[in-house]
Amino acid sequence: MSKKPFVNAQELTLDEWLKLVLVPEQMRPCLIEDSYFVTDQHLDEYINSIHDRDENEIQIILNNFLISGGHLGVDKTMRSWLLSMTLIEREKKKAQHSYFKRLLDISGSSSPWQGLSWVIDLLPHFPQEAISSIDAYFLAHCQLLPDGRLDGLSDASKIIRSRYLEHELPVKNVLLNLTPRDFELLIAYLYKSKGYNVVVTPRVSDGGYDVLAERENNRESERLHIECKRYEENIGVIIVRGVLGTLVVKNATKAVIVASSFFTKPATIEAKKSKRIELINLDDLDRDMRKIDVNWTSKVNEYVMKMKSSYNKLLNE
Repeated sequence: MSKKPFVNAQELTLDEWLKLVLVPEQMRPCLIEDSYFVTDQHLDEYINSIHDRDENEIQIILNNFLISGGHLGVDKTMRSWLLSMTLIEREKKKAQHSYFKRLLDISGSSSPWQGLSWVIDLLPHFPQEAISSIDAYFLAHCQLLPDGRLDGLSDASKIIRSRYLEHELPVKNVLLNLTPRDFELLIAYLYKSKGYNVVVTPRVSDGGYDVLAERENNRESERLHIECKRYEENIGVIIVRGVLGTLVVKNATKAVIVASSFFTKPATIEAKKSKRIELINLDDLDRDMRKIDVNWTSKVNEYVMKMKSSYNKLLNE
């Protein structure tokens, strides 16, 4: 048994707690809970200062909060409970959950808990995928994990969401500072990144859409007519109806309106009636661009220049 004293983290400030938990466990002068924020105040204070935090610190905290495999304190009690059952009962439990099987079959270096800390490798570029992985792990193990570990998974998701998904980017200002043509090129770049073959239509006689995006596989083919609206005001129903009208005479599977603003309620209702038009507002566009790079707003000119290089001849028509 360790002779190090146990320190109650609830009695510490956030900075005092961080000073201890950021030190490797074997080098700490005391024992302290480091697998979750032990108070709501600590959590709120950390989230509120998340953008001032060092990336290395974020990763250490996440690694502490996520299950890294091995053993947990609950294992001994759980295994004793299983061993108290009859053989038939134990076999039923093993069939119910792989954790029970691993716990009963444990030997040598094997461990009952499968690690989750690998999701850190998804950051910073795939934060939503990291959160989805934590949610799936939570769902699979919520009836077995101790409360502190469940809190740790929840806290890890909040850190990732606040750090990589909800931080404020000057999205609308960046888009409005683009020319309408450069905005179209940015949207073309987005769809090219999604795997579509894209064509930016000429300035004159664009046929009612700004970008043509096509993609096909063995099952289906898509032909999207994308209208790009770099507007400060919200997009109304008249524009939606106009874009829908082009589908009558154009060979497209769906129309898409991408806006630097939002859509009015009548416009949204009209789109839902049709089912052949997709409305992408400012927030939707931001989410899609973050899948390319969480700091995409700083690279807009780079994306536009790549598309200009690809369509230089077309743009000069």
